[in-house]
Amino acid sequence: MATAPMPILTHFHSFRVEGEIVGRLLTGYANLEVDLLNCVAMVLGDYDVVLKAMFGVRGESKRIDKGVKLGQAPYNTLRLGTDFEQAIEAMRHCLSIRNQYSHWVWWNDYSGKMAFANLEDVARSKSKVKVKDLRNLAPHHVDANLLSSQEAYFAYTDQCLTWVNYEGRHLAGTLARNPVIKPKPLKKPDLRLP
Repeated sequence: MATAPMPILTHFHSFRVEGEIVGRLLTGYANLEVDLLNCVAMVLGDYDVVLKAMFGVRGESKRIDKGVKLGQAPYNTLRLGTDFEQAIEAMRHCLSIRNQYSHWVWWNDYSGKMAFANLEDVARSKSKVKVKDLRNLAPHHVDANLLSSQEAYFAYTDQCLTWVNYEGRHLAGTLARNPVIKPKPLKKPDLRLP
């Protein structure tokens, strides 16, 4: 009889809800990139060019930049430039959220909230003091409420990109009507608890 493997990230067992939301944010970010790909490809009318431009480079910021470079002028022509810019701004905030979760370390510091920190900040510090261990790592915290608001913001960003895509197609005359309701602006959630 085989025994179950020990979980590597046991601290997430104490914070199941938080861990589940972080997991959805990390894996769901890629769908926002596909939303941007579709948004730009539809306005340009060339899926191949946009796919190769955006995904032929490595790095999420570079992909967004490529999408903006290809899509901004056509959306300006359709008088959707501001809406496209707002969707891009929301996507960049989602990237900031995603990056802090994918590139930082997590632990239970027994504060009642999930702790995480960036080891790169410690490594890049100009301090002359030699790092002997991670006990002085300054933790940041998140809780289920903050993570839920971040997840709602990811959904909002998805809706923004989808609305711009369909509205652009409608205004260009390739779609009879936009079936997507324009989302109401949503306040950017904090990256972490104060």
